[in-house]
Amino acid sequence: MVNFHEVCPELRITEEDIQAMEAEQQRGCQEELLYGDGDYMDGPEEAIEFVNDGSQQDAETNQFDRIVGALTDILIDPEFEAAKDDFCKRYCIHFEDSGENKLEYMDVFTKYTELLEAIIDTRLRQAVPGFDMQGFLHMIDTRRQELMSDVFDLLLSLGDFEAFKDMMLSFKQEQSGGGLGFEVQVRALRVHNEEEEGGDARPDLDGQGLCISPISRRVKPLAA
Repeated sequence: MVNFHEVCPELRITEEDIQAMEAEQQRGCQEELLYGDGDYMDGPEEAIEFVNDGSQQDAETNQFDRIVGALTDILIDPEFEAAKDDFCKRYCIHFEDSGENKLEYMDVFTKYTELLEAIIDTRLRQAVPGFDMQGFLHMIDTRRQELMSDVFDLLLSLGDFEAFKDMMLSFKQEQSGGGLGFEVQVRALRVHNEEEEGGDARPDLDGQGLCISPISRRVKPLAA
């Protein structure tokens, strides 16, 4: 048997040659994946989805994500929203838009914080095994940018009096009729079936049969 490596030593394949061929083959596969052949590029585009199953995250990150997800569910729960609205309706009348902060404001703030914290703590303990409120608050300090705006605003209102006061003032404005109503005024007009000669044109009276103004929702007949 002829040994080609002995006859033609230049044909000997070294380890460096093998590595170079593997690198070239891998580069060719990548180019084919990126650019494809002509037939593939002419076809319909396919969307590639990358799903993060959490397998590459640490335990604390996974726990944080579970808590935030459960907290988001609580925020959109009608029962939670009703409890929050009932509290605001009851106490917003005590707040005034001024630089002065009355002592009763802090009492209301304390009640609000205790009420919502109790609801949130109970619901999260049911939804997330091993939940600890203090541990969660500690995680928030380093992960504020990961919180959605609604979640962050709620947590901010629990620990920031000024944010709470702004919320109560906004609620008070809505409750006191921040939106405009409508008043419909109806005036009976005399209808002329025949034109009168010698009369003066009154374009200023055109379209005066119905007048709508943003005052209140009621219908009021006016004298002809």
